[in-house]
Amino acid sequence: MSESIRKRLEEVLTAAGASGCVECGKCVAVCPMVEMYADFGWEMSPRGMIRRALTDDADALLHDPAIWYCTGCNAGTQVCPEGVSCRDLIQGLRQLAIEAGMASRIRNCVICGAPFASLPVDGFVRKRLDGKTGKYLETCSACRQRRYAQRNA
Repeated sequence: MSESIRKRLEEVLTAAGASGCVECGKCVAVCPMVEMYADFGWEMSPRGMIRRALTDDADALLHDPAIWYCTGCNAGTQVCPEGVSCRDLIQGLRQLAIEAGMASRIRNCVICGAPFASLPVDGFVRKRLDGKTGKYLETCSACRQRRYAQRNA
């Protein structure tokens, strides 16, 4: 892994407040992934991702499919006594994986090509909606907003 990616990882960890984690487990208790994925475990839990980001080999972490399972709901941050932002950590790890060419579990917008949805979360949503999504889930929020503005101008 390049030195610039390592430096950026440190910035992501600092911005998320990851070193403040006291491993109380409150983030795991409110995490919706517990009910979304049958194979949910410590390695993909908010607490596990924080610990791994602080202690594991960063290259392995950026290659790990577990960084793509988070919904980004921010529930863990809301209950964290130390204000650690699980969502910011995961978003930062995902961005680093994309920049390093390690992103294999992401959907790109069919209009602009920007990465916008993790495939595990996308798959869960599509399954829950039972195919009733139309093309809504094919585009990023920026393109959906532009399309809406054009149609309603």
